[in-house]
Amino acid sequence: MSVPNVAHLEPQRGGCCTVMPYFVGSILEIPLTTTQDYTLFHILNDYSLDLWKAQISLIQAKHGLISFIIHPDYVIDARARKTFGSLLDYLREIISRDNIWLTLPGELDRWWRARSNMALIPDGNNWAIEGPEKDRARVAYAVLDGDRLVYELPTAR
Repeated sequence: MSVPNVAHLEPQRGGCCTVMPYFVGSILEIPLTTTQDYTLFHILNDYSLDLWKAQISLIQAKHGLISFIIHPDYVIDARARKTFGSLLDYLREIISRDNIWLTLPGELDRWWRARSNMALIPDGNNWAIEGPEKDRARVAYAVLDGDRLVYELPTAR
């Protein structure tokens, strides 16, 4: 987790421009996809969840990875600790409500490596997944719904 997806408020501008994990050689890079606590509290002087909630919403719309870096030394004071507690409460709420996969980096690494070894193969008029841990994956079809892109799961045979 060394590269932010955007870095307009960081000492070195840039970022990896994705909310998805990606490989750099054999290393899986898990991008930081939300504003760091130091930036929020000490640069923006913001102790609300507004920015984090907006970022989470945008990431969810792209079915991306929601990741945070919270430094223990930046949440020592009561105001920052209260904000962090509120963030944890909000995350518990959306994880339950939206069926979000909550996992640790090691499991994310195992899944992404297995996923990278899977392949879509033609199966009649549909597609099937082949490869390790294929039982953990699903085919979804991207469909335009007005001006939105939505995903549909194929009907069971």
